[in-house]
Amino acid sequence: MKDPAQEFLQELGSLPPYTFESRFSRASNQLGLAEAFSRNELSLLYEATRKATACDDAINSPAALVGTTSDQEPKRYTLEREFMIAREIFYASPGWQNLEEQDRNTIEQVFLSVAVADDKLAW
Repeated sequence: MKDPAQEFLQELGSLPPYTFESRFSRASNQLGLAEAFSRNELSLLYEATRKATACDDAINSPAALVGTTSDQEPKRYTLEREFMIAREIFYASPGWQNLEEQDRNTIEQVFLSVAVADDKLAW
């Protein structure tokens, strides 16, 4: 019987290669995350990564070039808050707690980074 964590990544990886799911699966497999995390923990990482991507897109999308409008800011705030909550839930998992610091740093860089592009900073 296959490992549930590996099955989860295989299911995601079976989707078209240009999808978020497939990219998540590839990166997770390259880092050997099915060996470090349970299926549930991978699901938590997946959700946090989706929210990080949505947050990053809202901050750095071409639409953000025109500046912040009153209707865009609540959406960005909500996405940011959802990401931070999902990330904290993942950080509380036993798999994350048992990782070496170097592995944590790599996972944060690959999956959980949200940054404001230089051209989006308010001066």
